[in-house]
Amino acid sequence: MTDTSTRNPLALLIPGLDGTGKFYERHLEALNGRYRALPWEYPRCESFDFADLVEELGKATRDEEPGSIAVVGESFGGPVAMHYVLRYPERVRTLLLINTFPSYRRRLRIRLACKLVPLLRVRGFSAIKDYVVDRTLRLEGIPEAERRRYSEIVSLVHMPAYRRRLELVREAALRSRLREIRVPTVILASGRDKIVPSVEEARYMARLIPQSRMVVVPYAGHALLLTPGFSLADYL
Repeated sequence: MTDTSTRNPLALLIPGLDGTGKFYERHLEALNGRYRALPWEYPRCESFDFADLVEELGKATRDEEPGSIAVVGESFGGPVAMHYVLRYPERVRTLLLINTFPSYRRRLRIRLACKLVPLLRVRGFSAIKDYVVDRTLRLEGIPEAERRRYSEIVSLVHMPAYRRRLELVREAALRSRLREIRVPTVILASGRDKIVPSVEEARYMARLIPQSRMVVVPYAGHALLLTPGFSLADYL
């Protein structure tokens, strides 16, 4: 077994639907002074469920000191992070949830998104989607360099796995288990989030997770990790 006695604790950074972990990159320098930051990348496959994702995370973190891991889950990564904490509570020191949900209430929107995924390979449809995303990020105050970086990251997404993750959004059902999360939890919610009703969901989770506190970032949108002035290290 690996000797963990002299290492900084692990910060397990679980990504959203993109699945790459690359949206955490601008935060790594600030984190690495106190943690061994691990931006996770989901497997590039098209057949999996939440249990499979958590099992992969469990294997990667099995040698960590008990009660040492800081777990971060952003957007779709939030349900994954909560599943991880429920499966391995003895490993976790703290949980940070960012613009996420225990189950996704906008059922029609997610069903439509699942059906439209194949059209992302069509050049005209993809161009429209890129325009809408860029405009949304611009209105959220994301600078041009970060918007370009966003596009570069999205271009790396493995589409079959992305579609399966969208399907899992529909299957997320953790509302009845929130009281079982017994680690200190910080829930960040962006006031201008157009993808997830983050403030509403954060209030709901904060009422039920025993050791939790909610922080609203009023000026930010869903892409909080790209927002100028926001530092993940401030909340871990």
